[in-house]
Amino acid sequence: MDSLGDYKLLEQTAEGGMATVYKAVQTSLNRQVAIKMLSRKLMNSPEIIRRFAQESLIIARLNHPNIIHVIDRGIDEGRPYFVMDFVEGRDLEQLIAAGGWDTNRKLDVIIQVCKALAYAHRNGVIHRDIKPANILIDEDGNALVSDFGIAQLFRDTDAKLETTQIGTMMGTPSFMSPEQKLDPSNITGASDIYSLGVVMYEWFTGTRPVGRFKRPSELDPMIPASLEDVIMKCLETEPKDRFDSADELKDRLLDLLRGAHIQPAKQEAALQGITGLKDKFSLVDVIREHKLSATYLFEEKAHHRLLVIKKIRDKEQRGLREAKLLTNLSHPNIAQIIGTSGREGLFIIVLEYLAEGSLQDRIAMPWSWQKALGTTRQICEGLSFAHRNRIIHGNLRPSNVLFNDSNEVKVTDFGMPAHYRDDESEENWYRVKDEPASVTSDIYAIGTILCQLVIGTAAPTDMHGLVKNDDFTRLPVTIQDLVNKMIAPQTSQRYSSLEQVISEIDKALGMKRAATQASKPQGVFARLRAAVFG
Repeated sequence: MDSLGDYKLLEQTAEGGMATVYKAVQTSLNRQVAIKMLSRKLMNSPEIIRRFAQESLIIARLNHPNIIHVIDRGIDEGRPYFVMDFVEGRDLEQLIAAGGWDTNRKLDVIIQVCKALAYAHRNGVIHRDIKPANILIDEDGNALVSDFGIAQLFRDTDAKLETTQIGTMMGTPSFMSPEQKLDPSNITGASDIYSLGVVMYEWFTGTRPVGRFKRPSELDPMIPASLEDVIMKCLETEPKDRFDSADELKDRLLDLLRGAHIQPAKQEAALQGITGLKDKFSLVDVIREHKLSATYLFEEKAHHRLLVIKKIRDKEQRGLREAKLLTNLSHPNIAQIIGTSGREGLFIIVLEYLAEGSLQDRIAMPWSWQKALGTTRQICEGLSFAHRNRIIHGNLRPSNVLFNDSNEVKVTDFGMPAHYRDDESEENWYRVKDEPASVTSDIYAIGTILCQLVIGTAAPTDMHGLVKNDDFTRLPVTIQDLVNKMIAPQTSQRYSSLEQVISEIDKALGMKRAATQASKPQGVFARLRAAVFG
């Protein structure tokens, strides 16, 4: 077999019990790809073939910098295959065998894997087969997790199918959690955390934890007690005794590293313009870097409290006015601004750290309309409060809707320019072209987000501004009417205030609106402001 549709196979790069991997070229785009073709043994399982058609669409929606992206899929002569981005580099199994990495570099890789798992878990996807061979390290030291595709095909598959029809259990036994070995159809993200704990144990000790295994420091006395505690917590027998989430594990590892994994050049860039804070704050992580902005995670040394510092380069200083106003305001659905600082061409915003990521991280697949309305209502509450204080968002999208550890919505980035988050050349689904920022433009953005939540994509509209999508037409008529009025092409056709939108949401949910109390910033934020800005 020399070709597969649009793909020319170059060479076989790996073969295992579940699949064979080929290096290939997509001829239409002249780019290298990797093709993972599932084993011929799977051809005899109608259930796996059925799942492939269903799950591969979900897998393709997973879009994260630490997950190898599935860009295509198909079935050739009865054999399902995935087409993925090709990664130049080595897998972690090879790196562990070669040795030579220090603790900081190892933990940097594990943190990146945690970020990938946190994203997948938020979208209801459990990997089920975390092991060194499924963690690739590219030439720049970036970690990318592979094989989410195969893992999802076996979601909830019973043990009989796994062991009899396929001939092997899904997952690698020495990396599997106790509960996965007992009942592979009933596991949670805690199982992936256990598997990652096995990876860490092996990488730091040179052996895998089997049976009544020794503590890591018994095998290598140089392993710090704090790191050993993290590894052992991942390897707890009971899922409830492990870290609650991959995010919690990530934050614990960041606390251990205290920025030691960040390259010196990036550390220097992070401190430019805020060098006066070095005595009170330490750099923990680089959240995001862009040619016109950067976002960093810092820790207040005295009280070990995390905060976020954003540095934005914009001659017009768009967003600074809004941030200054919000510094003296507080609302449950708006990220708390601790303080601002600015000079010509550059300004800084300091705000609370929200550990549970953004809405963008949670929309790989559609939500129920009830859940979507609940989240949309919180967004509306936050922006309604802002509007009453003469603050327009102007650039609302899923990436600036954040969540705290109680899963409450926290809107951020009021007034920021569009390029703060995205390439200016990209189409902006969340705003009508050339329409100025206003209350109704914010309503349009929220309506687009709501539509995206319930059907899984920002749907196109017809000449009358009505959503054209089969899944959308299956929603209750009241939900369709709500969305269509929010995203009407003419501002005069939309709701005139978010109070009206909230009222319609409450009718759809059958609930009464409770007054949301705004308040002055809490004492802890006032203290942080004093520490940062004096």
